[in-house]
Amino acid sequence: MWRYGLIGLLQLIMVFAASAQDSDVISRDGPIIYGTGMSPEDSREAWKHFWYVMTEAVSQQQGQEVLALKLKPHHVPETKECTIALDANLTGIGEISEPRKVMVMVVADCDDMSSQFGRVVCTYPQVGLQFCRDFDTGRLLRD
Repeated sequence: MWRYGLIGLLQLIMVFAASAQDSDVISRDGPIIYGTGMSPEDSREAWKHFWYVMTEAVSQQQGQEVLALKLKPHHVPETKECTIALDANLTGIGEISEPRKVMVMVVADCDDMSSQFGRVVCTYPQVGLQFCRDFDTGRLLRD
């Protein structure tokens, strides 16, 4: 169920990414440090740190077996693209002290998962409210 929903959501997000305004760019949201304005090296380090935070949170909250399943790439039909999606509760989103759901989606080349086409982070600061951002730019993605 989630796999197809995530793929569709990610495709919509990427299509409409260009419509975001500069005022919708942030560099940080609680534990998430976006690559906004960073050198490529610093952005890679920020990504590695965030990915580590997400994998640790999934492992602690949902277990190692679930993490292993979520880390398996899912092939997007009729393309050479694969997706990986993780979701976990993190504290500090929107400056809220209670844990909130965070989802990260990665689209990559199925033959070379290190070749990533897009990384999107969606946060849910309250029920019914979702913000998705391009990890590299911190830009809010609109539909």
